[in-house]
Amino acid sequence: MKKNKVIPITILTLLAILVLSEYRERKSSSSKEPNLYPFGFDLKNKIIVYNGKSIDINNGILKIENYVFHIDSTDTKLSIGKKYTVNFQGDTFRMFYTELPILDIKTSKMKKKYSRCKLYLLEKGERVSSYFAGLKIRGTASRKFPKKSYNIELWKDENGSDTEKKSLLGMRSDDDWMLDGMWNEPLRIRDFTSQTIWLEIGRVQDKNKNAKIGIARKYCDLFLNGKYRGLYYLGEKIDRKQLGLKKYKTQMEGELYKSYKYANGTTYTKVDSFDNKSLRWSGYEPKYPKGISKVNWTNLHGFIGFIVNSTPFDFNKQVSSKLDLENMMDYYIFRNLSNSNISGKNLYTGKYSKSSLYFFLPWDIDGSFGNNWGRERKNITDNMSNPLFDRLLNFPDFRSGVKERWSELRKNKLNTLHLVKLFKDNYEYLDQNGAYTREALVPSEIKYHSNTDINYLESWIKRRVDFLDSYFENL
Repeated sequence: MKKNKVIPITILTLLAILVLSEYRERKSSSSKEPNLYPFGFDLKNKIIVYNGKSIDINNGILKIENYVFHIDSTDTKLSIGKKYTVNFQGDTFRMFYTELPILDIKTSKMKKKYSRCKLYLLEKGERVSSYFAGLKIRGTASRKFPKKSYNIELWKDENGSDTEKKSLLGMRSDDDWMLDGMWNEPLRIRDFTSQTIWLEIGRVQDKNKNAKIGIARKYCDLFLNGKYRGLYYLGEKIDRKQLGLKKYKTQMEGELYKSYKYANGTTYTKVDSFDNKSLRWSGYEPKYPKGISKVNWTNLHGFIGFIVNSTPFDFNKQVSSKLDLENMMDYYIFRNLSNSNISGKNLYTGKYSKSSLYFFLPWDIDGSFGNNWGRERKNITDNMSNPLFDRLLNFPDFRSGVKERWSELRKNKLNTLHLVKLFKDNYEYLDQNGAYTREALVPSEIKYHSNTDINYLESWIKRRVDFLDSYFENL
């Protein structure tokens, strides 16, 4: 009798395991291959953005997948960037056909830490990809903007038990990504294009040829919880892997710090005392290595102390053994060209290994090329310096080197026509894809540009380069 009672229990247990296993398998497979429409819907603002394959319009009827739209147009094909008025299930919508990827995110109420979300990525004419992820608002001052920027962390499962590295839109394979809303920059091209310019001119130390001194990024349209949020760029993050920093094992090797505010250390005005039990010091916060057990401010403290306190003789004699002067020349030129206050804030300070030199790279370059971070226009004759560069410009080798570097770059990478083309190509790409028109449909959240902004930017670049030609010639 005991034996007969055991058999049903065993069978039930096996059945339960099989059912659970099948549920998990279906859940996993459905998350990998969702059957979604190739467009984003905003039911409240009546906006549809489509980036699938080119579709014919037959007598005012547009069929996409299982959806039928009645379109008020004599066009026989959808045109990229054009705004169409369509009737869908009794409601009137504005529809756009775009080449931009569409990012559709479903999440719960945003928290300080990562909130669970499902991320759907629709590349033009490609199959929809979906990912489990965490989402949180990023930035300091930008957190107060109506149009938020976000950090994305890709997860292996919906609970975030572990992260998962994936390549998005042809960029590097990683689990950490950023979504920049570019709210305070009217053309949405200054920070985006500035990163391209920096990648073109920024040099790395010879033994780190494989290091990348900036980030890749791609424009996209964002829908968050069924609401169109406008134009964003999806980008990589500055981190140890991106810069090729040597890993921490038993001691400090590669170092990376971000300047998060104006302070004595980040402005090179005074040397504050430090505490290795603190994750912040004199305006800096560590990005690598992280954690109380690994943070050691000794090296950076000594470096700042040298800049602030060394005699002119000692500074000129020793600076090339502490600071990558080629990088500093590129950075000084870029800072003055962009006319951006990327010092004291919006700056990364790094070191590839224990025996290498400190280097800089810019960040958050939205207040640049004729605008400050508040969209106000700037004078072309500002000279962007600080106590460190004041000292470097009194060092003959740096002064002659930066003058020669400017002359060299002006022949190609900083040729005026090339610079203007970089910005205009990005502007025309967004304009031709209807991005500015779409953003103007939700003005309560988005500062959109006027038609004079691109003309002002082009004129400002030409005048700024002329000013810098004279400045470097007389340096």
